[in-house]
Amino acid sequence: MKPDYQLKHYTDPSLSAIHHALRTSRRRLVIGLVAYRVLSSAENTQPGAIPTKPASPDVVIGASQLAREITSIEENVPIEHATGDEYHNAYTALIQTHLPELDNLGAIEYDENRKQIRPDRNLLAMAIAAAITSPVAQMIFHNALSEHNLGGPRSLRDSTGD
Repeated sequence: MKPDYQLKHYTDPSLSAIHHALRTSRRRLVIGLVAYRVLSSAENTQPGAIPTKPASPDVVIGASQLAREITSIEENVPIEHATGDEYHNAYTALIQTHLPELDNLGAIEYDENRKQIRPDRNLLAMAIAAAITSPVAQMIFHNALSEHNLGGPRSLRDSTGD
């Protein structure tokens, strides 16, 4: 008997699209930063509680703000110092590649004219996928088994595709 379900489960095109989108650290950062704003705007009764109301539709982030936050994270500098070539490179990559890709997947709505981002229907699912796969990747690349199976410790930077 052929395990049809299992084959379809591992070869589903939507799974490939999700993994492709999560391949780059900048897309994961966009998803994380937008999801944080969505969850922060939702009504919680206590810290750590699951939101009981949907996020405010007023969650809007400018591409320039996201680029500054990402530059700040990548360069490990305060946001007011996230400027110059690093900022310009992040901004250009966001508006030309990463934001349109995430828009196509329904993670965000990207208004190219206004350079604004809003959360979309698949954002939280993508954030969960990123949150689940990150510890697994860290385990694979930083675990002692990786030294044996992969020929030595590997850097996560080598696998980001940025």
